[in-house]
Amino acid sequence: MLQAIRSRATSFVVKILFGVLIVTFGLWGIGDIFRNRDTDTSVAKVGGISITTEQLNASVQQDMNQLRGSFGSITLEQAKQLGVVDIALNRLIDSDLIELEVRRQSLAVGDTAVRNAIIANQNFRGVAGSFDRNVYSQVLAANRMSEAQYESLQRSDLVRGELTISLTEGMTPPQALTEALYRTQAERRIADTVNLPASAAGPAPIPTDSDLAAFYAAHQDRFHTPERRDFTLGLLRISDVAAGIAVPDDRLQEEYKARLQEFHKPEERQLQQMLLADADKAKAAASQLASGKNFADVAKAMTGADPASLDLGWVKRDDLPPALADAAFALKQDGVSAPVQTSFGWHIVKLVGIHAETTQSFAQVKAQLQQDVARDEAGDQIAKTANQVDDALAGGASIADVASKFGLKTVSVAGIDIAGHDAGGKSVDLPKPQDTIMRTAFSTDGGQTSQLADLGDDGYFVAHVDKVQPTGVRPLTEAHDDVVKLWQADQRNQALSKLAAAIVAEVNSGRSLRDVAASRKLAVTTTAALPRTGDSKTAPAVVAALFGVKPGQATFAPSTDGFVVAQLMQIQPADPAKDKPGVDALSHQLNQQMQSELLAEFDQALRRRFPVEINQTNLGRAL
Repeated sequence: MLQAIRSRATSFVVKILFGVLIVTFGLWGIGDIFRNRDTDTSVAKVGGISITTEQLNASVQQDMNQLRGSFGSITLEQAKQLGVVDIALNRLIDSDLIELEVRRQSLAVGDTAVRNAIIANQNFRGVAGSFDRNVYSQVLAANRMSEAQYESLQRSDLVRGELTISLTEGMTPPQALTEALYRTQAERRIADTVNLPASAAGPAPIPTDSDLAAFYAAHQDRFHTPERRDFTLGLLRISDVAAGIAVPDDRLQEEYKARLQEFHKPEERQLQQMLLADADKAKAAASQLASGKNFADVAKAMTGADPASLDLGWVKRDDLPPALADAAFALKQDGVSAPVQTSFGWHIVKLVGIHAETTQSFAQVKAQLQQDVARDEAGDQIAKTANQVDDALAGGASIADVASKFGLKTVSVAGIDIAGHDAGGKSVDLPKPQDTIMRTAFSTDGGQTSQLADLGDDGYFVAHVDKVQPTGVRPLTEAHDDVVKLWQADQRNQALSKLAAAIVAEVNSGRSLRDVAASRKLAVTTTAALPRTGDSKTAPAVVAALFGVKPGQATFAPSTDGFVVAQLMQIQPADPAKDKPGVDALSHQLNQQMQSELLAEFDQALRRRFPVEINQTNLGRAL
């Protein structure tokens, strides 16, 4: 944004706007700065404790950093959409509520508890694995915190934790409840099934005109057409401008000299290494190698290293400690060094391969230099041209006039919807970034020209909306073939549903599904023992239906390609006594849910005791 302002600061229109702003600030802006110095800028108040914008910003940034670690780049707008701001604010509110309750109950922890917590903190342990005061002091100094400050913070955290723990400690779900839920969840069912694909409904019926008219009238939501637009793009791109810039050889030579290090590749060597603990072992290994023994065999015998761990890969001289680098880069192909001592121990290296030092010539990189320098110059030109285009558009110039005068490339787009598809459903090829262009084109009124907008790192664009075709409903004459297909599919579904219901009725009247299927020449399959969560072979709707009937009863449900009729053949009850780990896991899950619900009720009780006020205006300005 700042770069955009700087690049357009020479625009005549922008100068006028800045002038208006300066006069406006002179009339009222500065006075407000001094008059409103005591204005409350907190985003929330919890029982008299203020939550500042700085606290909220810090909490939000902390959450965003954690999200970036898991999902990569994330913007503040995306974080807001994910609810990060609300979560961070509620966390701060909850913290203050606990603090107020701690004060109300006059809770505290002793020095011994604080001391034990600090000693138990792994961040303060030294090389021996126990608490190290030097490490403790260094960590606090790195975080610009005194011991007194940290101990006060630790004391506060401990008393808050004790309050929370006191609410949930000892909470355990009743054994009877756990076992009852386990029996329900772990029960499995086996069924015979018959698949009724679409073909089982017979040939598709032929609809009459009145059938189609009635179906069309009842399902017009299926025939909606999206808004479509015709628009013209004017593109001011670095790549286009750069293609027309010829850079003289002397300028390219200067660039080559300035970037010579970029085109230089130092010598690399592929090495194997054995690392030995002391000089005696190193001498012994060197003696064995000198007698002709294999490098890998000696390393295995002397250090226990497997061959794969010997490979150092391709390294440059600067990648190694100086003494080891001197020895390694003095070797000839397949040569083995004498033992070399570094702070890591004693090294013996073997040279496996060499990549010689290379420097790309001017001729080899000339095309790249031409492209890079041309893009730099094009960027400078575009910044100036963009200001002129802005002024021309503000003065009422058409996109055709602007394109002709300033050399913008134009692209015409017709009949495209917001998803970027044409009337035939095919994706329309647009310049990148396509989402920015579509957003601009669909937010500009018909017959109007947009402001100059960014194309990321490649320049700018402007869009003129030539035509807007609003959303509507396709007439029956146009949608006729689609209406026929949907009507026939609906008829097939109805026929399959009736067939499935008829089979279920026969089974539930006393016949087996296998007998009914045989009489109708339908194949029967038997499912595996199905849990309530189902499996990959059985439609979820069928599994749900099976857990709603008694043994011997039949039911039916839709599947991906038709309907399935199922007869429940067997129920396999779950025995909690035979699955202690499963019961324990369920008990733990119930315990977590009960604790969560209790803490949520406690939070609501605190909010009733200590009023929470959120300043929506300041919250909107905070981020």
